[in-house]
Amino acid sequence: MTAPTTSSLVYNPFAYEIHEDPYPTYARMREEAPAYHNPEMDFWALSRFDDVLNGYRDWETFTSTLGIALGDAESITAPSMIGMDPPDQTKLRKLIVRAFTPTRVGALEPRVRALTTRFLDTFVEEGACDLIARFAALLPSDVISTLLGAPPSDHDNLRIWTAALLTRDDGVAQLPEAAHDASKNLIGRFLELIAEKRKRPGEDLISALIVADLEGRRLSDAEILGFAMLLIAGGNETTEKLIANTVHQLARHPDQRATVIADPSRIPAAVEESLRYRSPTQYMARTTTRDIEMHGRTIPKGATVMLLIGAGNHDPRHFDAPERFDIDRVMERHLAFGFGVHFCLGARLARLEARVALEEIHQRLPDYEVDESGVSVVHATNVAGLATLPIRFTPSEPRGQAA
Repeated sequence: MTAPTTSSLVYNPFAYEIHEDPYPTYARMREEAPAYHNPEMDFWALSRFDDVLNGYRDWETFTSTLGIALGDAESITAPSMIGMDPPDQTKLRKLIVRAFTPTRVGALEPRVRALTTRFLDTFVEEGACDLIARFAALLPSDVISTLLGAPPSDHDNLRIWTAALLTRDDGVAQLPEAAHDASKNLIGRFLELIAEKRKRPGEDLISALIVADLEGRRLSDAEILGFAMLLIAGGNETTEKLIANTVHQLARHPDQRATVIADPSRIPAAVEESLRYRSPTQYMARTTTRDIEMHGRTIPKGATVMLLIGAGNHDPRHFDAPERFDIDRVMERHLAFGFGVHFCLGARLARLEARVALEEIHQRLPDYEVDESGVSVVHATNVAGLATLPIRFTPSEPRGQAA
């Protein structure tokens, strides 16, 4: 039996109003329509923590193979591991996971800290800046671009194209022309890099994928391109948003900021709470492989289903006072990095970058204040966070540490 949709409840993930503050709508969805259907845009959405978790866990019912985004986003990018399920996904995951082992990621910390120092040095004497433009957008871009094997001269373009690729017009699922152009630029440059690495392999991820043995065969250019596109988007935008979102929330909660300044060992807890409170990835899409009965409704086979990470991470059934930002919160898990076979491979690197960035920011700019009048949010696909974060602080001397 299919129940009628709650009449006044409308959820459009591309609406700018949702980007500004999705949480009141999420709260209504969890209570009024936990199996929500949008007939105009032809998708369903799950908003309760347990339902989203099960959507990740039950990949045989909620498949990724028919796309993980609304609109035509997948049509302009190469096929990648994120759009696969086991067993094909398992084989490819084993290749890329080698680059993100605890040992390999831990070895990156000196490089991440040196980059952090270098970027902070460019503005610490000024006493004010947009923290995103001058820092949060630069650090993860340099780290992931370097890991992929892109030369420094490419880093700015890769960052700009990735941001443009995710941008959307108000309420519209289809990609704007700028996103199509950005996709073409990214694909073109990565194909050039792949060709260059085939001739002259280096100590980087693209080179490692070129020489990798996948059960007796080599990866094609299309498969390597898919990895590169996945990693540049995941390593760029989401980590940028995580750093900026955390700084913003700590500025709004000065007692908790004082805690992390006095005790930097509390920074990882602040990062986890930020991931829960303002998840950089707000949703992932899946396609049902069978009819499903949920909350008195029938979700048909072949339906697009949104797993609302941001809504699940604010579910009061799972989190006490979920609308409160609290770095002392004790939680078993959150959904920000997915779960199971689709748990984010770059989670460990994102946590490292965020921790190091926040350690250095709170050591060198401890009295920063946010100019709320200049704060703005991004209008992207499933990425949520800030586009601008203007801050003021007491100027200091650069350290002059080379990256």
